[in-house]
Amino acid sequence: MEKYLASFEFPSAKVFISLLEAVGEVADEVLLKLDPNSLRIKALDPARLSLIELEIPSSAFTMYNVETEFSVGVNLNALLKVIPKPKKADVAKFSASESFYKINIEGTTSKSFKFRSIEVPAEEIPELKLEFKVRALILSNAFKQAMSSVGGTGVVEIEVPSADYMILRGGSTVKLSRIAGSVIDIEFKESVKSSYEEAYLYKIAPLLGLTDNLELSLSTSSPLSMLFRVPGDVLVRYILAPQA
Repeated sequence: MEKYLASFEFPSAKVFISLLEAVGEVADEVLLKLDPNSLRIKALDPARLSLIELEIPSSAFTMYNVETEFSVGVNLNALLKVIPKPKKADVAKFSASESFYKINIEGTTSKSFKFRSIEVPAEEIPELKLEFKVRALILSNAFKQAMSSVGGTGVVEIEVPSADYMILRGGSTVKLSRIAGSVIDIEFKESVKSSYEEAYLYKIAPLLGLTDNLELSLSTSSPLSMLFRVPGDVLVRYILAPQA
């Protein structure tokens, strides 16, 4: 009988697969790093323009059995092609040995998928020390609608001229403000303006439906940080380099 070195159960298969989809937009192959405290993924896209970090604490799982540090190499591209879209009440169960890992999607029916672990280089990704002049808490739905409106030119410019509003420019111009309720809060040190590739901003679309708001941090002509706090103390940080 195969011995599993790590296993867990996540209460919402739909949320768990959406998290993997967001990571899969950045990198096809990733290392799932498991230890007794959390599951973590950190990945750069092939062009090294964007970085995504996912951390799910052990407390977010309904069952979490990881006694020591353990890594699983996962081909997300292959996994996400095979696994069907989970239903709202489905539960995700995961178990891994040294050679294989298995995912069960359990609801009114149970579906099991087994994959071979792959070799993924444990790339050392340096810690980024970024200084931001603006931090804004924005409604996720408002940001999603703004992105759908300004798309089409390949580049999105984000400007924050004051502590009251921000402007997104692309195919059109959209204003998000405190007065309209789309901006919850802004920590403002100075006005900022920076441009980013539209396609890379759209990579975080799977996350916008998982949380009510997102924290956006930026400075002029500097990387953009987007922090998503998903229920269960799940954290996803997406950092995108400015357009050259």
